[in-house]
Amino acid sequence: MTAVLGWLRGLFAVALLAGFYVVAFGLLAADTALVGLMLWGMVEFPSRANNWWLALAASIPAASALLYGIATVSRTEEPPPDAVLLRRADAPGLWRLVEDLAGQLRTRPPGRIYLTSEANASVSEDARLLGFAVGERTMYLGVPLLLRLRPMELRAVLCHELGHYAGRHTRFGAIAYRGAASLHSTLFRLRMTARSENALGYAWLFQAAIGAYAWMYLRLSLAVRRRQELEADAEAAAAVGPEVTAQALRAVHALGITWAGFESRFLRPVQRLGFVPEDVFEAFAAMVGDPLVRKRMADLRAHPVEAGRSPLDSHPPLARRLALIEARPATSPRTVVDDEEPLVADPSPVPRVQRKMLGEPWQTATALPWTEWADLAAEAFAIELASFLLDAARDPDLAARPTLATVLGLLERGEQTGLVRRLTDAPHPEEQLTEALYALTGQALAGAGRARWVLSWTQGYLLDCPRDPRGRLDDLVAAAARDRTAVSALRGELVRLGLDIEAPVVLALRTVAAPAGPTTARRSTRSASNLVVEELARQRKVAKVTMGALIVAGVVWGIALIGSDSSQPYQTFPQAYRTAQPTPAFPQYSALPGYTDLLPESSFTPRLPTPVFTDLFSPPPLELYFGFHEVVRGDTLSGLACEYGTTVEDLQELNEMGKRTDLSVGQRLLVPTREQGSGSGAADCR
Repeated sequence: MTAVLGWLRGLFAVALLAGFYVVAFGLLAADTALVGLMLWGMVEFPSRANNWWLALAASIPAASALLYGIATVSRTEEPPPDAVLLRRADAPGLWRLVEDLAGQLRTRPPGRIYLTSEANASVSEDARLLGFAVGERTMYLGVPLLLRLRPMELRAVLCHELGHYAGRHTRFGAIAYRGAASLHSTLFRLRMTARSENALGYAWLFQAAIGAYAWMYLRLSLAVRRRQELEADAEAAAAVGPEVTAQALRAVHALGITWAGFESRFLRPVQRLGFVPEDVFEAFAAMVGDPLVRKRMADLRAHPVEAGRSPLDSHPPLARRLALIEARPATSPRTVVDDEEPLVADPSPVPRVQRKMLGEPWQTATALPWTEWADLAAEAFAIELASFLLDAARDPDLAARPTLATVLGLLERGEQTGLVRRLTDAPHPEEQLTEALYALTGQALAGAGRARWVLSWTQGYLLDCPRDPRGRLDDLVAAAARDRTAVSALRGELVRLGLDIEAPVVLALRTVAAPAGPTTARRSTRSASNLVVEELARQRKVAKVTMGALIVAGVVWGIALIGSDSSQPYQTFPQAYRTAQPTPAFPQYSALPGYTDLLPESSFTPRLPTPVFTDLFSPPPLELYFGFHEVVRGDTLSGLACEYGTTVEDLQELNEMGKRTDLSVGQRLLVPTREQGSGSGAADCR
């Protein structure tokens, strides 16, 4: 029955993939017929064929983007960029465990095992002949799972992944992946082409048609993939028992959230300053060992909540999966726990995963023992927030840099509102002011040698002040941020601690001997993703091809005009087109747009040039209407929308930001040129 179901799913996947070809080549056929009609009219009725250039200039870029997207269907899935091949000699225990579990599930084991930096596991298969022939199998196992899961939980995870092989899910998945990747690539290129053409080309129409098919494709294919996840859960429950399987699912959920927080809140921000821990996974182990973090992970295991879940998620809701697993009757597990042995005999692949995860900047970063790195991280976070508050307190008429005394003076005069407005536009600004004042006060003490910063995995940083063992300073800072009458008490406490509030506040890292300079914002030098760079280069080539085609067709049109009836009115060849080259700096994009980008835009109305032979329209230039803005401190989305004559929603869509409004210094945003801005946001600026 499983084999029959696998074949049916394979046929279904092939049918979905074939449907994409039908839609794409149908659009190309219609476009080709329209261009042929226009060129025929240009030769047969040259004096009245005034719009031939419009059809030609609109068709070539759109058709090129569509054809290029179709070509990606044949590309196979590549391993993740941080994947490291785990040889049998490196981990004989892990290989033996995987093969034993595969035998119990009556399926062929993977031929390759890769370690990755994700707190996740997955499997794939290089399916041949559209998934109907056996291909090489590959398993991906995240180092956080390998190091942090209990042995039986790891067995449950491996059984779940091997269950995909047992159910022949990977053959369907390989075809579905190719189709989804092609749709992603095609829609991304059509969207960028449509924006570069504005209303001139057919890319908007192509995007609407492919987007509608993508909407159907994803919902049909994802329904099958979700069912496959439930079947793999059932295989794992039969192998190790429902209780262990549910525990493993809860543990992976909690570990994934904790790892994502470690990477985004601690590892990457400090890496941008030029410092990394010598052993990333040792630093993560220290975070997991923190009592407060352990309590939060226990809460996540007991009450797993999926925040921000997408309706196009490839997995069923976690609550549903747990309910189905825990509702299964308890059974004797098929697996037998042998005497524990090290799963990885040679630990060298783990550092290689770390180097690949950190990327090229790792080679120039300073590697520190994780304890020193943690102290540096705490100091860096405090310095950054303290510098924001000093910038907000700066008087533009004075050249001197403000001090802690300057900030306290503003608070004492009741200027909290203006200070907060200059400091942040985030929700709950009063809390932001309290936090910034705490960071500034603490950094003034740390710079004077009266205290030091220590890392808190849950709060970011804490002040260790030997002369304030009871933490009285925390309450005084919070009161001063709320009430101007409480500022004098804070002043008195700082004097008691021996601090000169008039002295400049040190805003440089003092934790390490190596000079680090200010921590606020080393500007990012990362370029756009390879996909964006490749697409912009492709568009420049297509623009040249389009220009050449227009010139050749113009010559043919001119020759036809010479031999036409001179009594018929005609217009001269339109003025030369110009192609603007984009700025060489690009905004950061993900490698592929998210699933939500595949949905057709509900407010879209395609504008299609009509093949008429009437008056000549003044052609807009064939430009790539892209501009790039590098974010500086004080920039907001609403301010940039006003500056470039657009709206916040357009900027969010243009830069794939979703509903987010937060910006980071050094970030490069894709913006319309000022000549191209709609001006719809200009009224809001006044």
